[in-house]
Amino acid sequence: MDIQKELIRVTAEYFEDNIDYQKLATASKEYGQLLNELCGQNMAVEDGRSNIELDNGEALGTYWAALCLEDLWRTRQFIRGINEVIKEKRSAQKPIHLLYAGSGPFATLILPFLVRYSKQEIKYTLLEINPFSYQLVQNVIAKLGLDELDITFVNADTTQYKIDPTNKPDIIVSETMQNALAKEPQVPIFLNLMRQVKNDSIFIPEKIELYVGLKKSGIPNEELQAKHFHKEAKVVEVSKEAMFSAGHSEKRTSYTLQFPKKQTIIENEKLNGFDCLVLITEIQVYKNEGIGINRSGLTTPIIMEPISSNLKGSITIDTQYKISSDPKLEYTITMSATV
Repeated sequence: MDIQKELIRVTAEYFEDNIDYQKLATASKEYGQLLNELCGQNMAVEDGRSNIELDNGEALGTYWAALCLEDLWRTRQFIRGINEVIKEKRSAQKPIHLLYAGSGPFATLILPFLVRYSKQEIKYTLLEINPFSYQLVQNVIAKLGLDELDITFVNADTTQYKIDPTNKPDIIVSETMQNALAKEPQVPIFLNLMRQVKNDSIFIPEKIELYVGLKKSGIPNEELQAKHFHKEAKVVEVSKEAMFSAGHSEKRTSYTLQFPKKQTIIENEKLNGFDCLVLITEIQVYKNEGIGINRSGLTTPIIMEPISSNLKGSITIDTQYKISSDPKLEYTITMSATV
């Protein structure tokens, strides 16, 4: 079996514009089987299951990172978003530099491109903090026979990593997040890397938004769709535009880890027909490639608090995203007794 041709075949479905969920599920299963064959190691051991605690989040253990492939829509949309920005950035003058922050054991989201583009088109930097994952991703790429490519492997904490100023990336890919930007260090990785690069460098995903919202009453959980949720107010946005709007010179020298406090007031008349306050995540991977409400484990709305049918007053939600060893959106909810 030509392993590179097999990788191209099993990942081809991710690039198809028309969505066939059965084909997508089959492709994901075959992709996972191929990656596990290339890896050839049991990741469900203690070292593989152990997360790494950081000052600003938690890096997933190797076993858990490998399972992210099973989120079909997440994998499809990230690969398609990366494909779009590669097509835009391609140049005959020099190769694109793509930095993958948090490659995991397989470099799942960029592996399809390693067998589709030459050394003259793309060079790669793969960053991974977990020593077990770091070793496995090198093994996987070696078994694919990709030694001729320009790939630099770095075992480092991406939240502290210093980019070589003579070799700045054009594209940064990092999917080091959970729903509602909790636990993992997606935000500090974004802040650290984006303040060091060029203005035209692209971060994938290019926008992550958190909203306070409402869930419609009377819908069984297994039947919930995007239309059953209402976004009331955006409380966090992670994007180049939102966080580095002051311009390139300031971007390089100053940024804050202090997110602003937000207060959202929902008047009683808006609550009719809804039974829960929810926290909603939406992800714009790149331009039109995104992950909408309830399409992925990353965007399943989180119940904040049920709403009593007897509530007569308004609801006030105070929110602030905080980066710490346990990053998350912190919030308090106050339900007034009278209108």
